[in-house]
Amino acid sequence: MKQLCFWITTASAAALATLAFGQSDSLSIGPRFHRETGLTESGFAGTHIAYGREVPLYKGYPGHQATPLPAPAPLNMPLGETIASRRSIRSFSAKPLEAGDLSAILAAADGLTHRLGAYDLRSAPSGGGLFPIELYLVATSVDSLAAGMYHFRLADSSLVLVSEGDFGGRLAAAALDQEGVKNAPANIVLTARFDRSTRKYADRGYRYTYMEAGAICQNIYLAATALHLGTVAVGAYFDQEVNDLLGIDGGTEASLLIMPVGYPAEK
Repeated sequence: MKQLCFWITTASAAALATLAFGQSDSLSIGPRFHRETGLTESGFAGTHIAYGREVPLYKGYPGHQATPLPAPAPLNMPLGETIASRRSIRSFSAKPLEAGDLSAILAAADGLTHRLGAYDLRSAPSGGGLFPIELYLVATSVDSLAAGMYHFRLADSSLVLVSEGDFGGRLAAAALDQEGVKNAPANIVLTARFDRSTRKYADRGYRYTYMEAGAICQNIYLAATALHLGTVAVGAYFDQEVNDLLGIDGGTEASLLIMPVGYPAEK
């Protein structure tokens, strides 16, 4: 009898699972996303309008002023110690961020490292070498840098001024007034140009884009730790407000993550 009950229970669970995962309209967005970005023996499970399209590898702001970054500050902390010391820091001092430290963090995040054939490789891995992630900087208090919103042009390690002004308060408001975003001298915002990846990998390219963002996030954490700075990954914010602030549409390019950077406040 116990074996029969176990069989019925198992069979019922299997039937419910088949019902839940076999019909698209019965799935919430999470499991549906995971299924439709799957890879099967027949190819990609989903398709995307950008599949096969040519997409520029680098984003540019023609005619905008560019400020070269100084040589990156050295990252001298041993890797094992850096990993063990990594923490999320949400409280920052009023000390301005030094330009060399900022340069080191951006280079570690997603900077160019070397060339392999026709590919310019970066400090973070990317599916197919397509590099869909862009980095923006909302600078409030950075040495030798005017307050404003910048785009990181990694081809020559410079910051391109998108718009001058104090955008820290607006970014903080979009991030639910979180202390870290509000008080940091600088905030790095990761965005995704999804069609750079989906043109080759169809909808599965979304998965690869999120993986890449995670690698860049950890690079920022480790570089900040090695420089005795602090950062925290902020995913709670109003998407459209941040997209509007950056001047992106939220579809072709969308914000993914905010990472405030600064010197930890004294306890």
